[in-house]
Amino acid sequence: MSEAHHRALLDALSVYLSTQVGVPVAAYRALTYEDLATRISTGDLQVAWLPPALFVELERSVGMRAVAAAERGLGVGYFSVFFTLVDSDIRTVEDIPGHSVGWVDPGSASGYVFPRLQLASYGIDPTTALPEEVFFRSHQAVVRGVVDRAVDVGATYVHLDPMDPSKVVRAGWQPPPAGVDPSSIQWLDPFGPLPADVVAVSNKLDRVLADRIGTAFFGIHQVEAVRVAAQRQFGTGRFVPVHERSYEILRRAMESAEGRGVEVSASLRPSLVT
Repeated sequence: MSEAHHRALLDALSVYLSTQVGVPVAAYRALTYEDLATRISTGDLQVAWLPPALFVELERSVGMRAVAAAERGLGVGYFSVFFTLVDSDIRTVEDIPGHSVGWVDPGSASGYVFPRLQLASYGIDPTTALPEEVFFRSHQAVVRGVVDRAVDVGATYVHLDPMDPSKVVRAGWQPPPAGVDPSSIQWLDPFGPLPADVVAVSNKLDRVLADRIGTAFFGIHQVEAVRVAAQRQFGTGRFVPVHERSYEILRRAMESAEGRGVEVSASLRPSLVT
């Protein structure tokens, strides 16, 4: 998607939110999670779309509150999963130590944080067990990295059929990148479910205004043009109330891993501008 297309979608959402909330809303497209975290910490941004792991870290380091959660059509929960090629010698998560791994981004729940928590749950410390770690910055780029054998194994998201957990409904390799045969990919034990991405607001923002923002997101699906813009920009055109318990599970998992010496959130912390 071109930068001009991104801007058009964000402008449509900005106009809708400005009308619903009653104050001007200007959209900013962060290119990295680090940039996003830093701008939130300095007060340049008061509202943000955040993956769950980054939300939990900013919640405790900066002070934020989730006012809406993304619905993906298959429910708000999904799983993280390691995947590799079918001809790989990796068959289980326990086989990963000693192999190179491709991650999405330090702020990605399914493409970094949760897979590292999964390794920790197996007693594997990724800081010492992995000879090479590469950040590809997108899920499809991780898939390409594995297929091109730039890394041995990758991490991404997966949606499983609730009636048949062995059946993949949606995944980071679907649709596959050009020239990639999905049958060449095998996935390992999924981990989760993960909580949804959220719309979060700074604790410094007026509470009434913050609640209006949440209500505005709940109504996006009722305005077709705005729903389409949100769908294309965020991957969903419907937002639902936040299920707090799922984020509490993530908080505890991150704290537990760090208690065992497995760092999962230092890279999410904002770089404060002095």
